Amino acid sequence: MDAQSLGGLTSAVAPIVMVSAGGLLFNGVQAKNLHPSDRIRSLAAEYRHPETTPERRVMGTAQLGLFDRRIRLSQWALELPYMAILCFVAGSLLMASSLWVGPSALPAVIAGIFVLGVVLLFVALVLEFVEMWVGLKTVEMEVGETLASR
Repeated sequence: MDAQSLGGLTSAVAPIVMVSAGGLLFNGVQAKNLHPSDRIRSLAAEYRHPETTPERRVMGTAQLGLFDRRIRLSQWALELPYMAILCFVAGSLLMASSLWVGPSALPAVIAGIFVLGVVLLFVALVLEFVEMWVGLKTVEMEVGETLASR
C-alpha cells in the first residue's frame, strides 16, 4: 500500500474515536435517565395517595413539571449522540471512499460532517448540564420543605 493510501486510511479511522466518545456520552445519559422516570412514578403515586396533604400535592405538582422537563432534556441529549455517531461514521466512510474516487470536493464535505458531529455532541453536553440544573431545583424544593417542617 502506498503512503497516500495509508494516510487516507489512517484519517478515515480517526473519526471512530469520536464514535466512542458519542457512545460513552449516550451510555452515561441513558443510565442517568432512569432516575427521573422513577421519581415521576413515585411522585404520581404520592399525589394519588389519600393521606397526602394539599401542600404536599402542590409541591409534588411543581416537581412533576420539573421532572417532565428533565426527561425531555435527557431525551434530546440521548438522541444527539446517535446523530453525531452517524455523522462520524458517514465522514469516515466518505474519507475511505475518497481513496478510490480521488480528490474532489469531498474534503470540505467530510470536514463539515465532522464539525456537525462535534456540534451535536457539544449540544448534548449542554442539555445534560441544563438537565442537572433543573434537577437541583427539585432537590432544593425537598430540602426547603423538610427544613421548614422542623
